[in-house]
Amino acid sequence: MFNQDRKWEFYLDGDSMDFRYYSEHFISSYFDISGGIDHYHDCINDDFRLKSAYFEDESDPEIVWQIGYELASLYNGATSIFSTKTIKLYLNTLLYNGVKLPNKPKKINTYALLGKPNISEEIYNLEFEKTKEFDTRLFLIIVATERADVYLILKYFDSEPNYINFYKILETLESLSKSTGINIIVDESQRKAFKNTANNYSLSGLDSRHGFKKTIKDNTSASMNLDEAHTFLSEIAKQYLNNLLNGIIHGQQPREFKI
Repeated sequence: MFNQDRKWEFYLDGDSMDFRYYSEHFISSYFDISGGIDHYHDCINDDFRLKSAYFEDESDPEIVWQIGYELASLYNGATSIFSTKTIKLYLNTLLYNGVKLPNKPKKINTYALLGKPNISEEIYNLEFEKTKEFDTRLFLIIVATERADVYLILKYFDSEPNYINFYKILETLESLSKSTGINIIVDESQRKAFKNTANNYSLSGLDSRHGFKKTIKDNTSASMNLDEAHTFLSEIAKQYLNNLLNGIIHGQQPREFKI
């Protein structure tokens, strides 16, 4: 279906169980994890590698690194939506035609869609159809390359889990729902508890959005710890994403969306 002998690939660090599952069950032009087998000794190992069609038109390893960082961020964001206890995927080493390259540049924090990869229209449509049936996480990554709303959600869920970033997630989801018309239902009592914690210094300390507030008495309103806040926000995100993905599948939402 596509070139398996790609010139660029990354050694991966992270959840070897996840990597093995993808390596054994799925091939993707967008995000292809392979390896995990020592063919010489005829046994399994933890040598997993990431390949992507996004790498293949590039000649500059710096650009390949930045694309790799972006794909890893989308993967980690999608993973975080489904669980608070995750092992992040990290890029270890870049190889070119099987040769390790010595330099590992720092990640440049940019926000831009990867766009459609350089693949045929047939493969483009086939990837969409097979991925939607196989794995929600990879399906989200594919959609996030062309839809800014999914991209932002995954990027925010990849950020440091604190009240400042969590507040950004809530604001983003509510704003996106208004602009796209994709419905979300937010429990007002949970929303109040979350905002109370995120806004109040005495409850969230240096993560507070509004800094220290002199208070006469302790805040006795409902509060929400970070794990509870993650669960609250991930459920809202799942609502939005489920409604969106169903809309795309049934032709009610476009695959491409820019803000």
